[in-house]
Amino acid sequence: MGRHAAMKIESFFSLALVTTLISPLAVFAADSRPDLHQYKSYEYTEANKTIRLTIPEGLRVVRGILVVGPHNGGDSREMYREVWYREFMHLHSFAFLGAQSFSSHAENYWIMRRGLKQFAVDAKHPELINAPYVTTGFSAGGGYASRLVVEDPEKVIAAVIVGSRLNLTNVKSTAAHFGTPVCIINGEQEDRGMAVVVEPVLAENRPKGALWGWMAVPGIGHGRDGQEVLAMPMLDAAVRMRYPVDGDVQKGALKLKPIELNTGWIADNGSWRSGLTKIATAEEFRGDLAQSSWLLNEDIAFIYRAYATYDRPLKITSPSHTSALREVWDEGSSVEIVVDDSGFTNWKTLTLYDGASKLAELNSGAARFTVKDLRAGYHAFSVLGTGGNGDIRPSNPVLVVVRKEAAASSSRK
Repeated sequence: MGRHAAMKIESFFSLALVTTLISPLAVFAADSRPDLHQYKSYEYTEANKTIRLTIPEGLRVVRGILVVGPHNGGDSREMYREVWYREFMHLHSFAFLGAQSFSSHAENYWIMRRGLKQFAVDAKHPELINAPYVTTGFSAGGGYASRLVVEDPEKVIAAVIVGSRLNLTNVKSTAAHFGTPVCIINGEQEDRGMAVVVEPVLAENRPKGALWGWMAVPGIGHGRDGQEVLAMPMLDAAVRMRYPVDGDVQKGALKLKPIELNTGWIADNGSWRSGLTKIATAEEFRGDLAQSSWLLNEDIAFIYRAYATYDRPLKITSPSHTSALREVWDEGSSVEIVVDDSGFTNWKTLTLYDGASKLAELNSGAARFTVKDLRAGYHAFSVLGTGGNGDIRPSNPVLVVVRKEAAASSSRK
C-alpha cells in the first residue's frame, strides 16, 4: 500500500515522495497505569522531510489535529506518547502530527498540507482535510507553530510558541490573526534576546486587540522544561471555547467560534518581578496594553501568574514539574500536593488552587494537601501563600493529567 500511495503522489506532484503506514502500537507510560489504547500512524516524506500522523485506533471521526513540531535537528513523531499530548487526543478526539527534519517553515507548511491530503486517503479519514489545528512546539517547533498561525489563522484554534517568537515579518495581520489565541513562552535567561523580537510585536498589536501574550519562565534558558503546564491547559480550554457545538468536519471546513476580547483576562508584563504578577479581567485592566498579555480565561490567568512570577518563595515538589510527561491518573484518584515552604516560613495561610478554583486552605501544620476524586482533564495546581505581614506570594504551577474513564484501567491510586 505504501508503494502504491507513493506512486500516486509522485505522479501528481512530480516529486520523489513516500507515504508509509506504521503498524499499530500499544503505548505504555513509565508508571503503573499503562495506556490501554492502540494507534495507527501514517508517514509522508517529501524533500527529505518526514511527517507522521497518529490516530487512536477506533476513532471514527478525527475532529482536529494537535501539531507539535520538532526543534532544529529533532524528531517529534514519537511525542504523541507523552502523556500531556497523548491524553489530549483522547479528550478531544484529535490526531497527533509530528515531524522529522523540519527546516524552512514555509516549505514545511506546504509539505504538511500535501501530506494531510495523502493521509486522508490512506487512513480513510477524508475529514482530515477540514480538521482544525491546535499547535505547540519548542524552538524550531515553536517557530512552526508561529508559521501555522501566519498561514492558516482560520484553522488554528490556538497556539503556544515555546522558545521562539510570533514571526510576522512581511505579514499583513488580519482579524483572523488577531483573533487566534497565542501565548509565547521563553526562558528567563533568554529573556532579553527574545524580548527584542517578541516585545515589539506585542507592543504594536496588543492595543489593536490581538489575543496574544508571552512570558519568560524564571530560572531557565533556552530549553524544554515542562512548559506544557501552561500550554496544554490553554490548548484544552481553547478547544472547548472555540470548537462549534454542532461542528462536523465531515461536512466541510469549520467556522471556529470567535472569542470576544473583553471576555479574557490580562496580565501586566511589567509586574513579573513584583512578587506577584498582576492579572485582571480585560474590562478591569488599567495598565499599558502595549506591555500586556491577553489570556483566555481566569483559569489560564491563575496558571500564568504562578508561572510568570519571579523569585517564588514556595515550591511544589510533588508532583514534579515534569511528572505529567509520563504519569497519567485515573478518574476518581487522589493526588497529594507537597509544598516546600522553607523560603516562606512565616506564612499565615496556604491556599491551593486548581486553575482559578480554590480547593483548600491551610493555617498551620505541614505544607501538603490531598486532592480527591479527580475529574478527567488537565489540572494545573498552584499555591498562594499569605505571609505574616499580609504579602501574598505564589508557588510554581504543576500539571496533573487525568484520563477519561473509558480509557482508564480498573486499578486506582
